[in-house]
Amino acid sequence: MSALITPPTTDLPLRGATVKRFSGIKSAFGRRAAQILIAATGAGMLGAPTVAGDAYPVEGYWLTKGGGSIVEIAACAESRKRLCGTVVWSADGQAGAQVLTSFRLSGNKAGDKWAKGKILVAGAKKAKPGKLTVKGDTLKVSVCKGAKCKSKKWSRPSASMTAQAGLTGRSS
Repeated sequence: MSALITPPTTDLPLRGATVKRFSGIKSAFGRRAAQILIAATGAGMLGAPTVAGDAYPVEGYWLTKGGGSIVEIAACAESRKRLCGTVVWSADGQAGAQVLTSFRLSGNKAGDKWAKGKILVAGAKKAKPGKLTVKGDTLKVSVCKGAKCKSKKWSRPSASMTAQAGLTGRSS
């Protein structure tokens, strides 16, 4: 027997397998310190981003259909796991309005599909359920009622367009 571990005292059943229980572990860490170390390692892994240091493809600036507004999509203030969209430039001066709220990652972890969010539609009294789908430099914004959805396609603004809107130095 090793000088660090005392001899076993009993057998404990563990889901069909038998595990030896030791009366004490005499190590540099101790049993409680080892538990804390394991818990901290597990918690650190849960907080790790799914995309290594990169933003999801949906994040950044998007030019609405017709080119009347530029919307910035980023993590919501209340939750890093959800996305929101705010008008950062508008031809009619409506900048600052939050038009997309609380979108959650849907399906895969690639970050190209988002659902269970709300979309503020011009002229509507309240936000409507919707989903977002990214394919290259095109964002499909869908407002849904049941299984039926109406979609519009947004595109990435050019670098000169974001510069003219005063959005230089920020993510695109």
